[in-house]
Amino acid sequence: MKLRYFVVDDRGQLRKARRAAVEQLWEGACRGEDLGCRDENELRLVSVVCDGRLIPQKIFLLRLPLTQGKFTQESYLTLQIFTMPECVTPREVAQHHGGGWPPDLLQQLAVAADVPLAQVRVPVRIGGPLLLAAALKVTPAQALRYLR
Repeated sequence: MKLRYFVVDDRGQLRKARRAAVEQLWEGACRGEDLGCRDENELRLVSVVCDGRLIPQKIFLLRLPLTQGKFTQESYLTLQIFTMPECVTPREVAQHHGGGWPPDLLQQLAVAADVPLAQVRVPVRIGGPLLLAAALKVTPAQALRYLR
């Protein structure tokens, strides 16, 4: 399985994001604008788990909190709150992370991933490796093992 990342830019367009860049963002080594997102408060991230031929198998949506354009300790704690049922209900998590996406997200994803639209009609869920990493207190690469 392979992991691909895409971000929604300030014009509502989906753009590819290098995995290394997303990991650097997670580590606080770069800013959201380095991935094409000018929003200082969040980065809308699409994580796509693909097979060996890069055909999407699972799609995850996450509105990654940022602090002044960076993923900080405060951002991490905010993300972690979304994994705590005593703080946020599953419905609230779904409403927050599932909202604010372009209406043509799947069409854009098909173009960005260079696959037919029919091949992106797979399960779309909330979360993905970064939310799981926050919940388990591990790295995103370690969390990916749980998504297979």
